[in-house]
Amino acid sequence: MLVVDRQTMQNIDSYAINEIKIPSLCLVERAALSVMDNINLDIRHSFAIIVSCGNNGADGLALARNLLALGKNCHIYIIGNKEKASRDFIINYNACKNLTKEIYPIETIEDMNFLRENLDKVNTIIDGIFGTGLNRPVSGIYANIIELINEKNIYTISIDLPSGFDANGENNYGSYVDSDLIVCMQILKKGLYEDNYFRDKTVVCDIGLPKIAIEKFINI
Repeated sequence: MLVVDRQTMQNIDSYAINEIKIPSLCLVERAALSVMDNINLDIRHSFAIIVSCGNNGADGLALARNLLALGKNCHIYIIGNKEKASRDFIINYNACKNLTKEIYPIETIEDMNFLRENLDKVNTIIDGIFGTGLNRPVSGIYANIIELINEKNIYTISIDLPSGFDANGENNYGSYVDSDLIVCMQILKKGLYEDNYFRDKTVVCDIGLPKIAIEKFINI
């Protein structure tokens, strides 16, 4: 089983995108479809998709777009400044805007109260807040939302990593999502591998990173 730390995973991603020229949007789409393949759509019809504006959030919005295309009930909650969002996030955000009006920024106490009430209307939470790149303590509204997700005890799927969890397994960044399922992209992250509680809840999915990019940084 391959296991990778944060920096190595970032190196593989960067090499695949910048040197091999794999379009990052293709990787986002494969990640979203990998998550959807692990959702029992016969019983999961209503979703709260909670994202920040980076690459993990782009995966979450791509998933939302695919779920909306199937007619699923999706409420999208966005944390952070969209003006600083990644290109892949914006592309999927614009598509989602054409599919639903249920898109809400979470910025204030009133927004938090709205989220708290609305979470009771869904049976599935998708966590797309932080991914492998997180390398600092979680604070402010991000920590508050993670704590709210855990408080609600609704079935939660995390994209790549539980938000707030250290990919390297070395640091305590404060709050992290207590996921029921983790759909980890391409290679199992070191922190998940070393944590029995989360490792047993993790599935690893191929998102199309080429073998040559992986072998550049890992001896297989």
